[in-house]
Amino acid sequence: MARIGRILTRRAGPVGLALTAWDIWRRIPPKHRKTILKQARKHGPTIAKRAVEYRRRRR
Repeated sequence: MARIGRILTRRAGPVGLALTAWDIWRRIPPKHRKTILKQARKHGPTIAKRAVEYRRRRR
C-alpha cells in the first residue's frame, strides 16, 4: 500500500511523469510488455498521423 501512496504523491512535472511511467511499466509482466510494444509499433504511426492532422485542423 505504501508504494501506491508514493506514486500518487510524486510531482506531476516531466521527471515525475517519467518516473511514474517507469514504475508502472516495471509492474507489467514481461509477456504483456512485449504485447504492448508490438501493438505500439503497429498502431503508433497511425495514431501519430491522426494527432498531427487534428492539430493542423485546429490551427
